[in-house]
Amino acid sequence: MQITDLPKGNWTVFKLDGKIDNEGAEILQTKLVPLLIGGKIALDFTKVEYVTSSGFRVLMVALREQTAKGGRLLLGSMTKDVSRYFEIAGLHTYFKLVPDIYTVVDAG
Repeated sequence: MQITDLPKGNWTVFKLDGKIDNEGAEILQTKLVPLLIGGKIALDFTKVEYVTSSGFRVLMVALREQTAKGGRLLLGSMTKDVSRYFEIAGLHTYFKLVPDIYTVVDAG
């Protein structure tokens, strides 16, 4: 898993590349946790191949922290397969999933 930070206005965008498996989840958690201070964070899933339960756990913890601090966590630009993983896990109802995160981020 490789993660690239891309500040865009008042958003921090993380471009994710790879698998959010055990190793990828640890990498994501290390990058994400220091930023869970209530701002606006968007995760670009364009190049994510799949997400395992450990990845979902990191994302759920991040969502809970951001929500508690009045922030936003936006996920989007997913392939159909990755979007389907969220649906199968029942997590599509918890997260704000958008087809193109840059449309939302550019709007502020």
